[in-house]
Amino acid sequence: MKSSFLRLVIVLIAILAVSVACSLPFVISPVQPEEKIVYVEITSIPAAPPAPTSAPAPTAESPAPAVTPTVSVNLDGSWAIWQGTSEQQLDIDFLQIGYSLVGNTATGNGHSLLFNGTISQDGKSVSGTWESTSGTSGSFIMALDASYSAFSGNLGGGVPFCGSRSGTKPSPCIK
Repeated sequence: MKSSFLRLVIVLIAILAVSVACSLPFVISPVQPEEKIVYVEITSIPAAPPAPTSAPAPTAESPAPAVTPTVSVNLDGSWAIWQGTSEQQLDIDFLQIGYSLVGNTATGNGHSLLFNGTISQDGKSVSGTWESTSGTSGSFIMALDASYSAFSGNLGGGVPFCGSRSGTKPSPCIK
């Protein structure tokens, strides 16, 4: 009798353990990465370090200090650009401070391109680097037209890159 009672208790404990285990929610699902879209708003470009407060007086042997020429080009504002081998059209806002030019545009799929360039002293071109949030980067060149309202150029020497303020695609796009 004792052994049958013991067997009955063991069977009941086993049934209880199985029913409790089957009723608990043991759902394990893989953690899905969260997609985040990040846009960078450029509000200013860091200023050059301040000039010394007192410059040495020029002597007969030292040349007079060079005068920094004023920038005759204004590329600030909204532009339509075409970039890449498919010449994808994008909208970009360029911010110009002195000879520095910066622009940021969304390319889709949560990515963006950042352009950081320098306007040439003659005001006819811009060259610099571009960087994508997808991890790619390279150089770019913009050859400005005479009215400073359009440009033809390239990314890395062989990929089309052009733009205009009016939204009309320059031809040819690559230069």
